[in-house]
Amino acid sequence: MKVDFSQRLVHRLAYVDEAAALRRARPRGIVGAEVWVKVAAPGEAPPSGAAELEFLLLSTRSPAKVEYSGTQAGHTAHYMLRWLSRRGQPGPWSETASATIGA
Repeated sequence: MKVDFSQRLVHRLAYVDEAAALRRARPRGIVGAEVWVKVAAPGEAPPSGAAELEFLLLSTRSPAKVEYSGTQAGHTAHYMLRWLSRRGQPGPWSETASATIGA
C-alpha cells in the first residue's frame, strides 16, 4: 500500500495484491479491501497492532480516497488493510502505512 498525501487534508491509498503486484486487479473471489486506521496526534505512538485501529471503509477500487477535517491537520494516519472475500472472510493484515495529514 502507498499513501499519496500531496493534497491538503486528503490521502489516496493505492493498494495491490502483492502476489500479482504488476496487476491492479484485486485477487479472485475478493469483494474489496477493508481499510482500518488510527489517527494519532503529534508525538503519539503508532498502533502496536490491529486492536488499536478503527474501521474506516470498504474499498472496492484502488486508490481509495480518505478526507480529513481541519482539526486533524498535523496528525498522522496509520493504515492497515486486509482483503475481504465474497463470503465475508477477512484475509491477513497488510503492513502499516503511515502519512501526515497535511494542513
